[in-house]
Amino acid sequence: MSIIAVVITLDRHETASRCLASILHGTQRPDRVVIVDNGSATPYTPPQEYRQFVEIVRLDRNTGPAGGAASGQEKALELQADWIWMVDDDAIVDPDALATLTASAQEHDGRTYFRSVCYNMPDPELAFFNSFLYGCQTGMLNPVPRERYQDPEFSFDACAMAGLFVPSYMLLEVGVFDASLFGWYDDIEFTLRATMAGFHGYALPGSRLLHPSANRRQLRFFGRSLAVLTDQPLRIYYGTRNCILTQRRLLGKTRFLTLFLPVFSVRRFILIVLLYNNRRAFLRSFVRGLSDGLRGRKGEFTQGGRTA
Repeated sequence: MSIIAVVITLDRHETASRCLASILHGTQRPDRVVIVDNGSATPYTPPQEYRQFVEIVRLDRNTGPAGGAASGQEKALELQADWIWMVDDDAIVDPDALATLTASAQEHDGRTYFRSVCYNMPDPELAFFNSFLYGCQTGMLNPVPRERYQDPEFSFDACAMAGLFVPSYMLLEVGVFDASLFGWYDDIEFTLRATMAGFHGYALPGSRLLHPSANRRQLRFFGRSLAVLTDQPLRIYYGTRNCILTQRRLLGKTRFLTLFLPVFSVRRFILIVLLYNNRRAFLRSFVRGLSDGLRGRKGEFTQGGRTA
């Protein structure tokens, strides 16, 4: 089993090097680590002691999380990886994280993929509840119940990118991340695409990544746990736009217009008004994302209100 880890970084050299060290000091080491330098002002160079294990992919400009992920996955396929492990550059990998993933991969049948679970770096017993079940009729995502995070493994339909452990044959069948989305909800689109193709995702709480939560806070809202962004309204733009683009394709016109769009729009509007700081900026980004999603616009947002 040839395993290649993929790390995407942008102007965070020390952070990426700490992540790299944690990956390579695990009880099981990947065969290579592909680091995608996503247009850093100063090109990233790994510490000398790790260079023999690292392949650098340097991009001329920031292509967003989706573009970086696509480039890293394509490079891993070029290097003939059997499995590809996606790790955020600001995560610290538990020593047994990769060994836990590979053990499960050997126990399951084909058409399965896995993910590590992220835990809050300041509070390492608190998981990020970012694995989801998908309503095929409504297009809505519901978090996997938090009590399932006490199990050795649990299934999901969609999830965030951090910790994804996917076989190369899945990428060859369903494709890599959609770089045209730029970022945010790109990971949901990718995992939903895999689910619709008949692949089954399993999260392994014993495969742990410590991850900072500086830009989000966990809230309980009507009995549900929600991760609320506290900065960067532009993320709401991308998340809204890419959600609209994805669900419009998956649901078909009737279900999209009558079920998904009204529920999604009202729910997100209410959440921003009730829970978010800097509501005006977030609402403006939400409305713009809604408009561009309905118009089919993709790519990176530019100040002129257009995408490229």
